[in-house]
Amino acid sequence: MANGSDRAVRSTNAEKGARWLGTLTAIVLATGCASDAWRNTQATGFNGYLNDIAQACAPLQIGDKQLSEMIRLNAVNESYNYFVDATSRLYYSQLEPDSYRTAITGFFGAGSTNEQSFQCIFSRLPAGRAAAPARRVIMY
Repeated sequence: MANGSDRAVRSTNAEKGARWLGTLTAIVLATGCASDAWRNTQATGFNGYLNDIAQACAPLQIGDKQLSEMIRLNAVNESYNYFVDATSRLYYSQLEPDSYRTAITGFFGAGSTNEQSFQCIFSRLPAGRAAAPARRVIMY
């Protein structure tokens, strides 16, 4: 009986090990394929800029959205994603301030604090900001 029982325990342990290895493999693969928004290790300057404007420009409100709080909470929703995308383009000199103002106002709407928020966002841009990190090309 002990022999059969030992096989059952070894089989159960092997199944647990295989499940654990499968889960670990899936996590590693998912992380490797994640978009830059999720694994943006090269954007420490940009992330610092976002945190800076969230504090220095508070309340950072455009239209009816309080963006300081969204940045602080790293709120992942359509509004936050649009703001981060457009602001990263501004930060990396891929979008001029006037175009940024037009795009953000078009998305969030007009508001009495828009101009104050834009002036603060623009004033906090670093003078020698870097170009955008190179995009990785994935060949299939």
